[in-house]
Amino acid sequence: MTLRQLELFIAVAETGSFSRGAEAIYLTQSTVSQHVSSLEEEVGTRLLDRDRNGAFLTAAGQVFLQHARRILAERDLLLQALAAFTGLEEASLDIGASNIPANHLIPAILPVLAKQHPGIALTVQTGDSREMLDKLLSAEVELAVVGSRSGDKRIMSLPLVSDLLVLVVGPQHLWWQRQEISVEELTAALFVMREAGSGSEQALQEEFRRLGVVVEDLTVAARLGSNEAVCRTVASGFGCAFVSERSVQRELQTGELWRVSVTGMRVGRQFWLASLRGRTPSPAAQAVAELLSETYLVKD
Repeated sequence: MTLRQLELFIAVAETGSFSRGAEAIYLTQSTVSQHVSSLEEEVGTRLLDRDRNGAFLTAAGQVFLQHARRILAERDLLLQALAAFTGLEEASLDIGASNIPANHLIPAILPVLAKQHPGIALTVQTGDSREMLDKLLSAEVELAVVGSRSGDKRIMSLPLVSDLLVLVVGPQHLWWQRQEISVEELTAALFVMREAGSGSEQALQEEFRRLGVVVEDLTVAARLGSNEAVCRTVASGFGCAFVSERSVQRELQTGELWRVSVTGMRVGRQFWLASLRGRTPSPAAQAVAELLSETYLVKD
């Protein structure tokens, strides 16, 4: 098999169609179909099921896709390693970031990155922490800046700056202009929360367990995919939420949100720079990791 065949297979798998995959890589549908058939013949099993609705990965195809991505990622590392000898004049890098780092940590380093390494084209994929760590393991991204540390031994994590989750309410809420509430009052509230895989959710659950609060007793009225969506919902007068202190500075200053303390409760969490253990970073990844470390690394 060839690297080109792997590229063709990935294009079909990601688009779910031979025709759309062919368009993405500027080949005819019949050519792509022949290459994928040759791959299936070589590995001795069907990788894609075909019908009138498109092309769908088989169980074997899912395994093949994961390893094909890794092989092409290693190819990219090889090319970037050679590019290092020309001073990173032209290099691309995919990194992952959970919601708060994507919106409040990474943007701050971009002007410095552009000045120090103008040839690096950075693409930031966003999602919850668990999703970004999965993308790191599948070689879809080379670095991940996330809000929770992975227990997977294949992942190396460096601690970056910390964050604090604070309870906020909107102007119509019962707790508006309350300075402090008790932990027991939380069980009577409607909560707006992030998705279950977020670092914020994990940190919040750990603090609830420490205080003896049964998470299942809380009323979660909505789960939303971003911190910004949570804040807008609460500001509109619906429910309350624990959100990143970094993300609501403007809203607290303008009076769109009100911060309420909870007696005996402090929800801190760490941001982490994650990479694959034992994997030689590309020059672009090395440059970005060094910049993130210089800017945000926790000093002993």
